[in-house]
Amino acid sequence: MTLRSGDDSQTRRMSASSPLATGRRIASIMWFPFLFAIALPLIFQLAFHAPQPHQVAIAVVGNNRQVESVVRELHDVRSGGFEVDQARSQAEAIAAVRDRQVAAAYVATSPPSPVLYVARAASAVRASYLQGVFAQLAVETRAPAPLLVDTVPLLSGDSGNGAFFFVFTMLLVALVTVLVLLQRASAWSTGRRMLAVAVIGAVGATTAYFTVERLRVLPGKPVLLFYAFFVGQVFGQLLLGAAPLLKQYFLPFAMTFILILSVPSAGGTVPPDLLPTGLRFLSNVLPLAQGVKITRSVAFFDGADLLPPTAILVGWAVVALTVLLVSSKRNKPSGDPRSSGVTAAEPFRVRSAEPHSDVSAA
Repeated sequence: MTLRSGDDSQTRRMSASSPLATGRRIASIMWFPFLFAIALPLIFQLAFHAPQPHQVAIAVVGNNRQVESVVRELHDVRSGGFEVDQARSQAEAIAAVRDRQVAAAYVATSPPSPVLYVARAASAVRASYLQGVFAQLAVETRAPAPLLVDTVPLLSGDSGNGAFFFVFTMLLVALVTVLVLLQRASAWSTGRRMLAVAVIGAVGATTAYFTVERLRVLPGKPVLLFYAFFVGQVFGQLLLGAAPLLKQYFLPFAMTFILILSVPSAGGTVPPDLLPTGLRFLSNVLPLAQGVKITRSVAFFDGADLLPPTAILVGWAVVALTVLLVSSKRNKPSGDPRSSGVTAAEPFRVRSAEPHSDVSAA
């Protein structure tokens, strides 16, 4: 048998192009791990390396000279970082802290030393940060260090991040459930998958609630169980609907949405008023941050300011149901048994074209 001359040139072209094809294949596989390896530590360090106060509300009890002195000293700490208002009485200032109208109240007229009132249940990190700020100011002005009074303390089992981890576990339960369904239950209907996400979410929320209640991380308020389940369903049903639409981009989307964006902006560790501007904005809209706000409000503040975060969560629930509806309509079974085996968790396989034979018999 003899080969035509055209076959030799085609073979050379295929051989020359194979390194490029290999490079593209590697890039298509490794682009997101590469991006993730850069974005995750960068965003986390920006969020958590040092507080960046932005309009942190402080009430001051004292005469005009004392209030002006506190304003000036806090301005030197960070311009625009604090909003100082003069309170008419110590009782009014303490009530403002308990109602989370201010982050702290500084009573300059209390002998023998000033008093700083905080609410660690609102944010343990912020309370410690403000304690450090006013202690440093006392050193610089050669004044007595303020006495710290916690008006709304945490429970004995909570080191300060209990509300965050109570809600964050629901996200992980939802993510793992959806990934398992995509890989192992690709033939299930959308309704059946939704039910599975709901059942596993209920188990996770129940376990989380009774765990934090028994360990005295959060108080025993059953409405917390409902909100934990609700937050988990917002994430779970949204991811379930997004997977068929995003296909091979689903996992990058899920990891970015949950870990890179939601966790640093949640306010569970560093509160929004100590976060950089971009993350502070995300904390106003992303569902994990709303879940943390709701948990703290219900657990420690008698449900105060519960409506705004609940309304935002309901909005995310509507988005999740809309995505599920669109996904179910666009991915109706076609009757081809081969189509049911493709899942969003698997890369698409590209069929190679059969080579045309230009071989002639000698």
